[in-house]
Amino acid sequence: MASKNIPLIPERQQRRGVFIVLAAFVMIVLFAFLSLGIDSGLIAMEQTRLQNAVDSAALAASQDITSAVQGASEGGDPNSISLEHAREMAADVADRNGVYVDPSKDVVFGKRTYNEGTGEWGITWNEGPYNVVKVVARRDQTDMSARDSRVPLAFGWAVGTPTIGLQAEAIAFVEARDMVVVLDFSGSMNDDSRYSSINRLGQDNIEANMTDIFNAMNPNVGDLTFEQDYLTIIGDPPTSSAAPQNEVTFKDREVEVKSTKTISRVRLYFDNGRSQYFYPNSKNGTFSGSGSNNGRRIDRVYVRAGNASGNGEQFRDTNDAVEEAFGLDDIRYPFDRGSWDEFINYCRNNVPSNSGNRQKYGKLNFVDYVLTNRYHNYETEDLWKAPHYPFHAVKNGLTLFLDFLEELDFGDEVGIVSYDESSRVEHTLNDGNAYASLNGNLISDDYDSLDTIQRHKQAGHYGSYTAVGFGVEEADELLQAHSRHGARPTIVLMTDGNANRYESGWSMPRDWDWDDYTDYDGDGHADYSTNDRSKQYAIWEAVQAHKRGVTIHTMSVGAGADRNVMTAIANACGGIHISVPGGSTIAELESQMLSAFQQIAAKVPPPQLVYDLSQAQE
Repeated sequence: MASKNIPLIPERQQRRGVFIVLAAFVMIVLFAFLSLGIDSGLIAMEQTRLQNAVDSAALAASQDITSAVQGASEGGDPNSISLEHAREMAADVADRNGVYVDPSKDVVFGKRTYNEGTGEWGITWNEGPYNVVKVVARRDQTDMSARDSRVPLAFGWAVGTPTIGLQAEAIAFVEARDMVVVLDFSGSMNDDSRYSSINRLGQDNIEANMTDIFNAMNPNVGDLTFEQDYLTIIGDPPTSSAAPQNEVTFKDREVEVKSTKTISRVRLYFDNGRSQYFYPNSKNGTFSGSGSNNGRRIDRVYVRAGNASGNGEQFRDTNDAVEEAFGLDDIRYPFDRGSWDEFINYCRNNVPSNSGNRQKYGKLNFVDYVLTNRYHNYETEDLWKAPHYPFHAVKNGLTLFLDFLEELDFGDEVGIVSYDESSRVEHTLNDGNAYASLNGNLISDDYDSLDTIQRHKQAGHYGSYTAVGFGVEEADELLQAHSRHGARPTIVLMTDGNANRYESGWSMPRDWDWDDYTDYDGDGHADYSTNDRSKQYAIWEAVQAHKRGVTIHTMSVGAGADRNVMTAIANACGGIHISVPGGSTIAELESQMLSAFQQIAAKVPPPQLVYDLSQAQE
């Protein structure tokens, strides 16, 4: 059989055919990767655009929450947020970013709360009061002409998926605060209720306030009245028709003498042991020292009238005489510390002369004595009941502050630190008449107990001085130990005076630079500095707290408060400083104090986004 000749394909031609097949396969793979890359890029870009839009929209809507709260600082409902307006705000901001949001279903409000058991924050949607908002942007509509249509893919047709649905959501919330209110308990916190403030507040206002203070304490003070009276001593009854009936009233550095007979001579003895004679030749007269005896207090008076001989009848300004004249001789002094002798000596020598009440005895002078000499709680235990200023205005302000937080119900918790020459956390009250305790939760939302504890305090409750730095340090340590994770640590610091205590052995660190902390105008140079170590210590302690994330707001109360230091602390520590000048009346001071605390309560932190969406549980 004849053989057939089969033509042979050259080897190069064989390789060329394989390459064509391989190239076709590679092109298909490259096309797939290219289309995947292009569509993935489109998806990522659109997802980023959606996310940026809802982030901005959520923050904008939550601004309506903070605006409502801050607007309530002037009075009103802190939860008066307009949900319709906030929803429209979110939709508008999203639209400006080129994204459609349906305000009726894509903007949701809720409440962020802390779970004490788990130590975590959770969000419950559609439950008020609202402190959190969620904004959702969807591209899921099959109608490709709709603004929220599905996203078209460049090469999705190749795998049967020409479009894809996308969704992005953002949650913004107003951060709850762990706040420690640091209160000045120094003795000067009663100054606005004393005679020493007459020139600034007026005597009528001071005495009206003193009347309220006395009535609130209601001590037994014998026959003392609100009408301040001088000591008047009536002499012995006359034994004959020629004998006089004398009467002497010891007034402020003078005496008034009356007699039924002509007075031939009056001899005054002064507190320096000297004496001076007068020859009135009348039945009455007012006498005081002159020359070297001018302005001296009169201890004794001798009156010679009628048929009297020698020096005549003696009258002495003694404590026993005062006690007998005003019914104090048979009753005990009403409080734990102090005495009738001390009160009487205070009236004689220490009541400010511009009050017109020096050497008078009465209920108003008793109040001034207590506020000046015996204001500690262990001395005058009932003073906490009385409206002494500016301390009472601070108490009322803190009550309003706590009421505001309770009404706001944003999960804020509060602790109280007081300071004088030392500092302490106020957590328990047990004075025999009332009991309240935070039960170990030293930063708490038990506003009622906090209010009860603080209202049972008084100016100078424990001490007299003004250790501002100790108060800040105590508050910072309290926040470090008890502040909740996820809450904004905040200190509210107030004073009516000047820092005058610092930690023994402390000095300002050598690397301290005032330019870093008190450059208010941003020109690179400090606008405040001080060489006073007590003030330095207060500012330094505040800065250390701020470095640990604490915001510090400050209040300066009254004309004597150190506004420079309090401004420096607020500026260096991310807070605001509120000046409460005190005005010309106690009512004006109280109004300013209430407004200041309300401003602080309404100073909620700016909204921020939740990045841990596990909090957003239904």
